[in-house]
Amino acid sequence: MMLFVLAGCATGRRLSTEPAMVNEDYRYDLILYGGRHQNDLETLAILDKAGDGYTIEPLAPAFDYYMHRDYPGPNAINAAVKWVSFNPAFAAIRTNRILDRGGNTIGYEIRPLYQPFVFGTIDVLETHYSLKENGVVTAWIRLIPSVEREFFRPDSRSE
Repeated sequence: MMLFVLAGCATGRRLSTEPAMVNEDYRYDLILYGGRHQNDLETLAILDKAGDGYTIEPLAPAFDYYMHRDYPGPNAINAAVKWVSFNPAFAAIRTNRILDRGGNTIGYEIRPLYQPFVFGTIDVLETHYSLKENGVVTAWIRLIPSVEREFFRPDSRSE
């Protein structure tokens, strides 16, 4: 929990997201986060709207994500869906638009949803977006605590 508080303080004002369909008419910088192995649940795709004055950057080491610049909308969407759908428990995707402080769309996140009986929930990710003064939006991505405890820290059951 302390990491979240520190990350929030270090990255600026929190932005909101809401469910939406991706606009195919834009060009995007495609951010492919995670995908390190077949069971990497901490996997997400972000479509950063190109040329809007904002740059989305994951709060993670550079080896945890790939950045592809200036993709046409349909190509970015197809690559994003392919990126998040590799896990055997994959069921569907959820798209959310990322909003600036004025309610304008600055990008989209494409999240994998899983069969609920596998991980106890369909959506295993928690994401937060924070705006710095220089137009950089920090994307903070992690597993929800219940999934992380249950499936990736088995020793936590004895606490």
